[in-house]
Amino acid sequence: MDTIVLASKSPRRSEILKQLNIPYIVFSVSVEENIKKENNRHLIPSVINISRKKTLVAACSFSNGLVIGVDTVVYFQRRVFGKPESEEQALKFLRMLSGNRHSVISGITVYSVSDDMSYSSFSVTDVYFHKISETLLQRYIEQGEWAGKAGGYGIQGNAALFVKRIIGSFYNVVGLPVEELYRLLNRFNYFESEGTYRPIKNV
Repeated sequence: MDTIVLASKSPRRSEILKQLNIPYIVFSVSVEENIKKENNRHLIPSVINISRKKTLVAACSFSNGLVIGVDTVVYFQRRVFGKPESEEQALKFLRMLSGNRHSVISGITVYSVSDDMSYSSFSVTDVYFHKISETLLQRYIEQGEWAGKAGGYGIQGNAALFVKRIIGSFYNVVGLPVEELYRLLNRFNYFESEGTYRPIKNV
């Protein structure tokens, strides 16, 4: 039975794995996530590379298991928005995104420690925001939900009000593209192994 190691302290990613009933442990790692690229073509390899680095750093502490690494950024008008460092920066991000379309781009890697083998993928979701009033933006910032989130918002929280529509994976915007995760875990036959995955029955 392969233990799933989530190389991230993100509570949103943890919650998604819980919803999927996938047993896992959290092992937070620290790698350089600063990306300064001016076009989408170069950005995708960058987020994949960071996700791979996270798995490799985490893997050093384990003798077996499947390590999941993810890196998510917001891309808007040739700018990369990572996690804001302050309320002021979060507000600046959201003012720019208001009334516009932006892309949420994630790189994801699953690394098998025992096999010393990894597979990577990416996901791109286009998000369209309503024009958001300054009052609503200020209230959102005061609530503190912006902290630790790429672009300064969480679609699964109060910022759902900002969203007009999306094209692509909802879970990618949350921070863990489930569609790609399933495909990568399948490469290691994770769902076929005895004792690894048991869907929860509806009552």
